Amino acid sequence: MNTIAFIDTEIDAKTRKVLDIGSIRSDGNLYHKASLTEFIPFLLGTDYICGHNILNHDLKYIGQSLRQSELQLVGAIDTLHLSPLLFPTKPYHALLKDDKLQTEEVNNPLNDSIKARDLFYDEVSAFMRMDETLKQILYLLLWDKREFRSFFRFIGYKCVAQSPEPLIRSLFANEICEHADVATMLAQQPVELAYCLSLIHSFIHFKKIHSITPPWVLKNYPEVERLMLRLRNKPCISGCAYCNTALDIHKGLKRFFGFDTYRTYGGEPLQEKAVKAAVDNKSLLAIFPTGGGKSITFQVPALMSGDSANGLTIVISPLQSLMKDQVDNLEKNGITEAVTINGLLDPIERAKSFERVEDGSASILYISPESLRSKSIERLILGRKIVRFVIDEAHCFSAWGQDFRVDYLYIGDFIRNIQEKKNLEDGIPVSCFTATAKQKVIEDILQYFREKLSINLEVYSSKASRTNLTYKVFEKNDEEEKYQTVRDLIEEKNCPTIIYVSRTHRAYTLAERLVKDGFSARPYHGKMDAQEKTANQNAFIEGEVQIMVATSAFGMGVDKKDVGMVIHFEISDSLENYIQEAGRAGRDEKIVADCFVLFNEEDLSKHFILLNQTKLSIREIQQIWKAIKDITRFRSTVSNSALEIARKAGWDENVAEIETRVTTAIAALEDAGYLKRGQNMPRVFANSILCKNAQEAIEKINRSEKFQEPQKEKGVRIIKKLLSSKSRKQNTDEEAESRVDYISDDLGIVREEVINIITLLREEKILGDAKDLSAYIKRGEQINRSLSIVESYSKIERFLLPKMEEQEKTFHLKVLNEEAETDGCTDISIQKIKTILNFWAIKNWIKRKNLEYSKNHLVAVSLHPIELLRNKLEKRHELARFIIEYLYDKCNKQSTEADQTKEELLVEFSVLELKLAYESGLSLFKLNIEPDDVEDALFYLSRIEAIKIEGGFLVVYNRLTIDRIEQNNQKRYTKDDYEKLNQFYENKVQQIHIVGEYAKKMIEDYRSALQFVDDYFQLNYGSFLQRYFPGSKANTLKLKMTPTKFRQLFGELSPTQLNIINDNDSKYIAVAAGPGSGKTRVLVHKLASLLLMEDVKHEQLLMFTFSRAAVTEFKKRLHQLIGNAAYFVEIKTFHSYCFDLLGKVGSLEKSDDILKKTIEKIRNNEVEISHITKTVLVIDEAQDMNEDEYNLVKALMEVNEEMRVIAVGDDDQNIFEFRGSSSKYLESFIVNNQATRHELLENYRSKNNLVEYTNEFSKQIKHRLKSTDIFARQRDNGLLKVVRYHTNNLIIPMVDDILSTGLSGTTCVLTKTNDEALQIAGLLLKNKVQAKLIQSNEGFSLYHVQEIRYFINLLNLTDDVFVISNDAWEAAKKEIAYHFRSSNRLDLCMNLIRDFEQSNPKKKYKSDFDTFVRESKLEDFYNENGETVFVSTIHKAKGKEFDNVFMMLDNYNADSDEAKRVLYVGMTRAKRNLTIHLNTYLLDAPSKVLINKIENKEAYLAPNGISLHLSHKDVYLGYFEYVQTRIRNLVSGDTLIIKEEGCANSNGDLVLKFSQKTLDNLKCQIEKGYRLKEAKVNFIVYWHKEATDIEIKIILPELYLEKDE
Repeated sequence: MNTIAFIDTEIDAKTRKVLDIGSIRSDGNLYHKASLTEFIPFLLGTDYICGHNILNHDLKYIGQSLRQSELQLVGAIDTLHLSPLLFPTKPYHALLKDDKLQTEEVNNPLNDSIKARDLFYDEVSAFMRMDETLKQILYLLLWDKREFRSFFRFIGYKCVAQSPEPLIRSLFANEICEHADVATMLAQQPVELAYCLSLIHSFIHFKKIHSITPPWVLKNYPEVERLMLRLRNKPCISGCAYCNTALDIHKGLKRFFGFDTYRTYGGEPLQEKAVKAAVDNKSLLAIFPTGGGKSITFQVPALMSGDSANGLTIVISPLQSLMKDQVDNLEKNGITEAVTINGLLDPIERAKSFERVEDGSASILYISPESLRSKSIERLILGRKIVRFVIDEAHCFSAWGQDFRVDYLYIGDFIRNIQEKKNLEDGIPVSCFTATAKQKVIEDILQYFREKLSINLEVYSSKASRTNLTYKVFEKNDEEEKYQTVRDLIEEKNCPTIIYVSRTHRAYTLAERLVKDGFSARPYHGKMDAQEKTANQNAFIEGEVQIMVATSAFGMGVDKKDVGMVIHFEISDSLENYIQEAGRAGRDEKIVADCFVLFNEEDLSKHFILLNQTKLSIREIQQIWKAIKDITRFRSTVSNSALEIARKAGWDENVAEIETRVTTAIAALEDAGYLKRGQNMPRVFANSILCKNAQEAIEKINRSEKFQEPQKEKGVRIIKKLLSSKSRKQNTDEEAESRVDYISDDLGIVREEVINIITLLREEKILGDAKDLSAYIKRGEQINRSLSIVESYSKIERFLLPKMEEQEKTFHLKVLNEEAETDGCTDISIQKIKTILNFWAIKNWIKRKNLEYSKNHLVAVSLHPIELLRNKLEKRHELARFIIEYLYDKCNKQSTEADQTKEELLVEFSVLELKLAYESGLSLFKLNIEPDDVEDALFYLSRIEAIKIEGGFLVVYNRLTIDRIEQNNQKRYTKDDYEKLNQFYENKVQQIHIVGEYAKKMIEDYRSALQFVDDYFQLNYGSFLQRYFPGSKANTLKLKMTPTKFRQLFGELSPTQLNIINDNDSKYIAVAAGPGSGKTRVLVHKLASLLLMEDVKHEQLLMFTFSRAAVTEFKKRLHQLIGNAAYFVEIKTFHSYCFDLLGKVGSLEKSDDILKKTIEKIRNNEVEISHITKTVLVIDEAQDMNEDEYNLVKALMEVNEEMRVIAVGDDDQNIFEFRGSSSKYLESFIVNNQATRHELLENYRSKNNLVEYTNEFSKQIKHRLKSTDIFARQRDNGLLKVVRYHTNNLIIPMVDDILSTGLSGTTCVLTKTNDEALQIAGLLLKNKVQAKLIQSNEGFSLYHVQEIRYFINLLNLTDDVFVISNDAWEAAKKEIAYHFRSSNRLDLCMNLIRDFEQSNPKKKYKSDFDTFVRESKLEDFYNENGETVFVSTIHKAKGKEFDNVFMMLDNYNADSDEAKRVLYVGMTRAKRNLTIHLNTYLLDAPSKVLINKIENKEAYLAPNGISLHLSHKDVYLGYFEYVQTRIRNLVSGDTLIIKEEGCANSNGDLVLKFSQKTLDNLKCQIEKGYRLKEAKVNFIVYWHKEATDIEIKIILPELYLEKDE
């Protein structure tokens, strides 16, 4: 009798040293030592050695020693290779799992050798019981093969030498294809054939059991898949008994679905042809209409392959909900072989799906393109025979399709990767399906698979139209008309109906209204809660509800055959989508269904706007690439969350679908070769098992106080899983087996919980500690930097924590920010506050939510007592400081010479290591800490960016692995790279136009509309366009709006203005805009163009202006052009932007150094990057920039490499040099950036002679940017008069001139100084002229004006009010109009209210109104009233225009360029008539323009009266505190009684005292012969008393002094 020894070894893979040997001989003798020398004598007298994987593992290390010994071994038997032959049927042998021996122990070769013995004898027994013919076949195939020959010798089995082919043909008659080339298989792949035949034999005898070829066989013998295909899954051409039965597509259809025939399309058997092609293992593209049986076309071949070869068909679909619907629908038909793995499954459902794919009971797997990135999905697929990849919605491959998806472009790479890893010579077939595809899309799909996989797809295309559907389009003017039509149609047809809408909100409102009107309706949209969605869908399918109001998300995969009507409340965004959606009617071919569209051209505009909002622009991809370059600066492979990358790119976190947008941008960069997105593979491993066996580990878990009860059960499952898959044999999959995601998917435990349990297992020394965390420390970076970040955040946390309450509380972030700064948090920002609150929310300390109507407010509630949180916080701070010190110290200690050249050093560590280091530290007052505390502190350090930490438990937050390929930091993502996406978006624009054209044709001519659709899908795209959009009509297809909208926006602009609008290539644009040239109009239209035509997102557009009035004007005009989108555009003054950026409540009093602080913080990366990431910056009145404002622009340009800048200004109108403004900054911008220059030279404002005159005058200005004269659009002349005096007093003759001129239209008097303006206004009023002085509010904010404050108080804006209700607003308006009916400032207040209403017509946010008031100036609000003569300084009149302008230039010195520019600004305010009064020779130069020049030699005296406007410094402020009750009833314009020391109210009670300075001035005037004659209230304002919280009302009076006669 043969003797045999069963052996197993443990080897150190690195040193190749034998660590342990275990063996049992057939006589029962045991060996268990590490000595190979002692082992050889133990084997003496043994004929055979046997082990599991002995040939490729054990003998690799001990084989040479055995060969060189005196042993007389006959051979080695490997139980691994025998097991698939002898145990092919599920459940497989109890000792086996794939290629491993099942065990509950660690590192015990003796036990494993005993298991190998038990397995071997079971294998011998199984062989002996085997069908004799099969025994002979296996022997004849394998007797001389290395893996099997010793087995046959040992058991002494032989048979007569003969060709096994007849035996195979006989035993497997009618079970394999008669025409399979068995002879070649015998000659070339005998081992592979043996494995196939053993499995097929199992199929025959156990038909209901889904047995599979073990994954290790597929990996090591890849030809097994091809042979199985040839034997069982590839129909022969001439037919045979097996193929005619098992692979007959009609029998398959009947068997699985009960149908006798396949569907035909237009009489053509396309479905049958496509199924036949799939069963013939061909690759194909099928274009079948909605409801055309697409699913059955791939399900029949998939189920047939599952039956014949237990192959797996993988269906890739973008719609997760659709996958579940398909699986559920199959189950309703009694077919349970389909599973789905997607994000909607809970962990247990996911684990069940994994298990069913692994054990072979699933033959169809539905997954999303995103799942292809998962390492555990890849591993799952590699373990099965893949018969086909099915790709649904295949138009997503094409930029010409209606739904191009960049993540689809990875599918080909994934399939190729699977083929390579499986070593498959023949490619895996592919089936592509789509419901609608024009010829260009078909070409793209075919080309993609040719290039990626060298596959030629056979095309099966049906016509898009269905014969049982009738189409009709009704043109409707508005929503109400549409609704009435919907009701009429429902009442008339009375059948199951789908109403399609384009917005989720509309789905709800329309369904609600129908229900109120007595109809049975439900809403449905993609973002709806899954439970509600399913309930509504089921109610509709089962007939409980007749009407479904839905977005396009509804209907895919929904099998309801009796839908008799589909109504499109708004037309779809493409003909493809329309045909698909309309095709959900009449799935029962016996009924005729109606498809209606309620068309309004404005619906197309909504599609254009939505496209623009969702489009991923080239600049956004450039921003993501810049962020990735920054993240990968020191190492090329990184793990980050999509949100982190978005933040780094400067994207606003509130952008819809932000994570999808990031992954799409990364997919685009991957497709262009800049990076490779790695598989989502956590680096947390549950390896290094320290316990000897499962029992020891289980006992430790059960004894542990660290495990909670539910964790104990999961801990036991994890340990058993790890031990069962543990193998000391060399196995590349071992790492995967112990990886967190694999354990999670396999056991159905969420990843976070698996990581927690692994940490506990390490702490209990059941698992060895693994250094699975990495800290990246920059070379030369001081520990102090990291510590100071922690200290800074600690201060902020200590400030914030007491503010939290256990009931909801609303916070104003800007106020919080300022309070924190006052509290000593020097390094504070809103972003840091948000970071902390987000961290607290993630850790479940608080619950928080943003308020949709205010980005500056949020609501938070503490979920725990504050004292408890304070203790946790202090513990975390102490641990954070300790961890930083520990890691820096470790970094310094382990730094080698080689590290000196690295810019970033890597420190590897673990949670447990940090815990032990802290506990063994020298500190006297150590805290009791748990691993959770360490994880908290590490996560905290990572969130606040004190240290960059990756790996370990943080994998829960970092889902994206990115491997950077393009190392050149200068390389930018280019237009060529973007071409594919750009093509898609251009095509989407064309599709909207085309579907609009279809609607119009359907209204006019039904037949030609149907032909239009046929031609769209059947003709070459170019031919289609030539036929239906000939000549210039083709240009309309490029417009990103309807032609009507385009004419409305740009139809009336001049060619020069259009040039600026159309310049979307220049990165830097400077527009030199002359006075009256329509600058504001051009800018507003440019903003509209940027948003609607140039793909700029509203959050990435920033416009700077110099006044709140300009902000209001731009928003008002922009709203008129583009509607509500205007309110999302950031148009701000320089100061307002800076206040916002630094998180401060803006006011004029605080504005002194705000720009400098902002610039410093931008350059130090201390501001929220999303607030400074812009793609376009527009600067209005750019000539007025001062040094700080220009430096702010430069700072923004520095952080936005790709940002376009458009600067508009007129250097001739730079008149604010006194505040540092200079046109040199505009000039510097032009020169330094080589900006493209445009000039606006057409003056629309002024008469021809006025323009010519100001042109002549402007030539006196020495340094100018414009070289060409302005020209007037008006060809007629106005009045131009210059009066030169020989006297010093011009006020009286000036006023006389105004009084004697017959004025029509608006009039303004312009002066050099405020005092002159005041005197003229006073004199005009004395002469009964309705005059108004344009004043300024220097020294106080409008927020402090009594009338405005009263209005604000009426609104009752408490902390919890964010939106001002219309009722409260209107009530306050009525009350203020009544209360201040006699006040001179009522018109100011009403004008301010009116302007705010115009720029905020929809909603009035409290924060917006607050900012509006605080930033506004008095001169911003005046009514252009033809009855009123306005009086102003030239500076205040800039930007305004009047029909008649009178200028008084009393001793005006125009030597400097600035003085000339001031004069030029004044002159160019005039539209029709300009009169200049002066007393110098300033304008005596000869002129070509006809001027009415008057020489006036009369002497004029100064006016008898002088008006004075007193400011804060002119009154005794302290006195007002004591007379508040006396002031209570006073309003602006009230007469005051003059007293010696001040003024009194009508009761004679003193209400104000003059300051000493005013008293001295009045004394001086009395000496000149003046006396104080009148006093009245100019303003009543609130004054904040210094060093107190007290606000006091004070009076700023107007005094009138008159000369004694």
